[in-house]
Amino acid sequence: MPRSFTSRKGIHWIEEGPAVGAPVVVLIHGLGGEAQFWAVEQKALAASFRVLAVDLRGSGRSPGASAAFSIEDLADDIISVLDDANVASAHVVGFSMGGVVAQALALAAPDRVERLVLAATFAATNPQARLFLEAIGWVYRDGASAKQLYGLVLPWLFSMTFLSDPRSLPYVAYPEDQEGEQSREDWLRLLDALLAFDGRERLSGIDAPTLIICGDEDCLAPLAGAKELAEGIEGSLLRIVTGGHLMNIESPDEFVGHIEAFLSPDACQALIT
Repeated sequence: MPRSFTSRKGIHWIEEGPAVGAPVVVLIHGLGGEAQFWAVEQKALAASFRVLAVDLRGSGRSPGASAAFSIEDLADDIISVLDDANVASAHVVGFSMGGVVAQALALAAPDRVERLVLAATFAATNPQARLFLEAIGWVYRDGASAKQLYGLVLPWLFSMTFLSDPRSLPYVAYPEDQEGEQSREDWLRLLDALLAFDGRERLSGIDAPTLIICGDEDCLAPLAGAKELAEGIEGSLLRIVTGGHLMNIESPDEFVGHIEAFLSPDACQALIT
């Protein structure tokens, strides 16, 4: 049964799985997401792990900030969750911007990260994605609605195959009944933090065993960025999944299967030896 907690810094997380004794997995969502983004993966992983799905600052039920902050600040928020959850170290899974936060966490507190999974992410936004995200930021600052923003971002989230399938219509429609919709200011501060981050020169400092997962039709975090991560993090593994940026929705079994296999005790032992 999922349980809800809040750290002393106000960061909210949803916890599922054994309360004690099991290895811990921390899940970090991307820009515009929240802890519920991980509902399917959290339920699957909770069979073997104590799973903590975190609401990043200004997302879900975590309060925002009144001033600019950095990716490193978000990583420090994750550390506060680990502290208040009495977790010495954990496997960390980051998706898109969450993968950038996960990199910063692995660099800032290597003793807190056992295994690292970087999904649909990069060490720095590539020139094409940067131009797109900066333009999105401009129109949102100029008064575009959240619904209009969703319409602009949507084509970058899924593969052509997925968008062409009538069964995908529920994912294409804007969810009008969203509760506690993220504020414009919170979304833009998170975007600014993402665009300011460049971890390319620090990848060699990540020493946690690392799995990198990329969608084969991801336009927002394409394969080139995943390969850059794989080349920069010594001993890392790269797996390619069918789908666009939200490959976890397009190929859920394939996506979670790679994570489960990587985090299994047998896989960990193989990596150690």
